[in-house]
Amino acid sequence: MRNFSQWFFDLLRNFVLVGGLKYFYEKSLSPVLFYLHEFALAVIFVYCLSYADQWYLNLFSFLENKRLAHWLNRTVNISIAIVLFLMIRLAASVIVAEISHAQI
Repeated sequence: MRNFSQWFFDLLRNFVLVGGLKYFYEKSLSPVLFYLHEFALAVIFVYCLSYADQWYLNLFSFLENKRLAHWLNRTVNISIAIVLFLMIRLAASVIVAEISHAQI
């Protein structure tokens, strides 16, 4: 529980930092802060995505045709990865936007 709490608050602190960068960019319209915010958002997105790539679902292991099973498993896993990618991207963007607007 302690490790999870530490991980969560570290992640929350990073989101607040990225939200603060966005807030300062919106107030100052500085191109440097804009690119710093975009880079920080990309880094936090990749960090969140790194937790999603540590699994592989083997749903079709019961099939006799191992080649077909492999391609079906790969298709399912790639589809899930794309959905997770989009969900994490949306969530990170929404969280940062809400934090930056809470500063106003």
